[in-house]
Amino acid sequence: MTTSKLFDTINLGRMYLSHRMVMAPMTRFRADGAHVPLPMVKEYYEQRADVPSTLIITEATSISPQAGFTNVPGIYNQAQIAAWRQVTDTVHARGSYIYLQLWALGCAADAEVLNAQCYGLVSNSPSPLGGDSPILRELADAEIRQYISDGGHDSKGEVFSALSRHYT
Repeated sequence: MTTSKLFDTINLGRMYLSHRMVMAPMTRFRADGAHVPLPMVKEYYEQRADVPSTLIITEATSISPQAGFTNVPGIYNQAQIAAWRQVTDTVHARGSYIYLQLWALGCAADAEVLNAQCYGLVSNSPSPLGGDSPILRELADAEIRQYISDGGHDSKGEVFSALSRHYT
């Protein structure tokens, strides 16, 4: 009988992983109204880092206030960064790695949430998702550059093992 490679160690860049399973990102809606991760987020990721040298990818995390979704964590102000630092310090103390999944929703954002915050529903093109989807405003070049800048802020890279970008 052969042993599955799933349980073999692997080097991934500067990370040494004790197995080849990765915890995939999940949207959990465990942030307060200011998009600061709640204390339960630290406990959740601590439990998943129980096996040393595990790679975890966080839940989708908004890069800016224009995200357009409630109770999703953000990473664009000091309170959010401080809360995530508690999470990452705990995961790293257990000997595991944690990637931050950066999220820019674009056309998939909740139009009602955006309207309540005086932001518009934008995307890389004015094409709606389909069906009864609202009409989108195409991003201007300067806005695209701002999204790129928001998703690459240095303080995010100092807190997490690495970054993963998920933009729609």
